[in-house]
Amino acid sequence: MRLSLAKLVACLLVAAFLPACATSGESGSSGAANVITYEDIQEISANTAHDVVDRLQSRWLRSRGRTSLQDPTGGMPVVYLGSSRFGGVDSLHEISSTDIEEIRYFSASQATTRFGTGHDGGVIQVTLRR
Repeated sequence: MRLSLAKLVACLLVAAFLPACATSGESGSSGAANVITYEDIQEISANTAHDVVDRLQSRWLRSRGRTSLQDPTGGMPVVYLGSSRFGGVDSLHEISSTDIEEIRYFSASQATTRFGTGHDGGVIQVTLRR
């Protein structure tokens, strides 16, 4: 009886949280859950890249959980400006929203493939307008 009750509880938990995993709950007008476009930015009032992300995709600014005893901030996203590492999420305060072409979020696995190891919290990549 205990085993079947545990299975029932597990199934109910999966059923309850599966829809939340399938939808992002937030996205810009571009429809892509991992991209904020220049057009999305024009529709809001924001001064910095941090303001933009906070208003349109605030979940990108959250920790993915502690991933290492040596690096307690390892679960936080790393910010890239173009293809160069720029800093932590606080560095987004240094980028003017008027200079941004696109902001894209890469999950930890995507970031590792694209940027190499050390991105357990993912990557927020900012592309500037030319």
